[in-house]
Amino acid sequence: MGARILLFCLLLALPIAAQDSSCPVVKMAVEQLPDLNIPRASHQLFCANGEYVVAGGHTDGFVPTPTAEYFKDGRWHLMQMVYNHDLGCSTVLRSGKVLLAGGCPEPLGIGQSFVAEMYDPVTHSFSGFACMDQKRAGASALELSNGYVVIAGNWYHDDTIELFDGKKTFTHVKGTTVGRSGPFIFLTTHDDAIIFGGSSTKGDAIRCSVADRLKDGLNSIPLFERWHPIGCHTKRSAESFIGDMAKNLYTYLVAVMDSAGRVAIAKVENGNATLLPTLCPVPMTTKWGDIEYYSNIVADQKLGRAYLMGRNADLSTHPEKGLRHYVLRIDYADTTEQKSAPLTLYYSAPMHDVPDFTPTLTPDGQLLVAGGLTTALSNFAPSRHAYLLHVTNSQANLLKNNGGDLALWVWLALLAAAITIVISILVWKHRQCMASKQGKASFETTSIIKENSVTDLMYRINELMELEKPYLNSELKVNDIANVFHVHRNDISACINSLTGCTFAQYVNRYRIDYAKNLMRQEPNKKISQIWIESGFGSEQTFFKAFRAATGMSPKEWIVQKQS
Repeated sequence: MGARILLFCLLLALPIAAQDSSCPVVKMAVEQLPDLNIPRASHQLFCANGEYVVAGGHTDGFVPTPTAEYFKDGRWHLMQMVYNHDLGCSTVLRSGKVLLAGGCPEPLGIGQSFVAEMYDPVTHSFSGFACMDQKRAGASALELSNGYVVIAGNWYHDDTIELFDGKKTFTHVKGTTVGRSGPFIFLTTHDDAIIFGGSSTKGDAIRCSVADRLKDGLNSIPLFERWHPIGCHTKRSAESFIGDMAKNLYTYLVAVMDSAGRVAIAKVENGNATLLPTLCPVPMTTKWGDIEYYSNIVADQKLGRAYLMGRNADLSTHPEKGLRHYVLRIDYADTTEQKSAPLTLYYSAPMHDVPDFTPTLTPDGQLLVAGGLTTALSNFAPSRHAYLLHVTNSQANLLKNNGGDLALWVWLALLAAAITIVISILVWKHRQCMASKQGKASFETTSIIKENSVTDLMYRINELMELEKPYLNSELKVNDIANVFHVHRNDISACINSLTGCTFAQYVNRYRIDYAKNLMRQEPNKKISQIWIESGFGSEQTFFKAFRAATGMSPKEWIVQKQS
């Protein structure tokens, strides 16, 4: 009885597991910002000059709004645009300015437009300066490495490909093989791009394996015969980039779905698509029901992570029963060495509404969602809410943002766990005594880890390693981790071995190697002797041996390869 109570209390402190138990599931802190001045959907959302900006779209009544807002000093500041760009396209240029073009000029999402304007985030001003070659709505835009911008896609109108010269001129390039609305546009070289995905110009499904190239005609993507790209209508393809232009690696991530409704992550590199290997399948359900993934992937190149948005598939679910944001974190960095990318599913507390809009990455690595269609999915009543989703050190942020209430809950949970541990020990000793009196040779105790899910303990260990970084202590022992979770050291070793195939030392050294790699990336001139000490290794010999085992190279060879 005492062991059961203990098990229950420990489960309270563990992350809630999805149906796919091999994927860690972590609660995410959600910070609600002040509401937008104007509710809006089919708008543009981006970060420019370190500020969050929403621009255009339509507001209540499905009426286009030629307004924009930027967030500064704790509030949204309203700006006047030249045009509304409802279902238009945008791209943040390397100059820092933002190109916005096209959109539906009439209420109810009717029509297309030629209009184009530029936003200057320094002066917070918009200027109409030219018109596109083709009137468009539902288009996508992407700046090439040579400074030109490729534009393609349309809604209820003919689709073509055109180029903006970065100054004032839009030029027709050619027609498209398949008319697309909201297509993906990914670079394949510094001055070429591939166009694929989205829907037809009238919203129907299309054959995604057939793609157009800006320069070289048709392109076939065999993977997309089975796995179809998914994402929001408004694409910001540049935010999905994970490559290295200096090395001519034009690599992007996109979420894909097969005919059975399963979701995976595809890597599109120089126009060729493969599935990204992951440590576990993309989780499709939680205790609150199925997950609907709906956004484009947003990458954080600084941390080597990318994010895919999701929400409850059953939008009729009442908030008290679990209407939630989900964020799938994809740790894509160094997958060629680690073989598979770890996945982590973040979930929010129940919320009033969960707008369906691709977030933008903030300067400090969080995700911003502002506006969009709510659970009612009505274009006549879009959302005015704005949320920051804390996906970097989420648990730490959760403690900070929720203050005393959460801290009290944590202390109460710990107190309850402590009491039940004492009760469990007394019960266990009593049973041992009774067994001894009855002449039994031994009393078979039940391990907490055997009663509990081994994967749950693994989640907690991984979370501890990521947030607290105990591996930076060169004297870290398995007993130190066991003491944190009040379990036997053998349970820790068995858990790590069964789920990772590693010994405790090998598991810890993985984190140390990753930390060392980050140091070498960020400070390539740092001495190796400093690298291994700061990464938590006890000796240079151990560092070199572990590094070569993980990468097949010495640290110096690895640095040269990364710089070449």
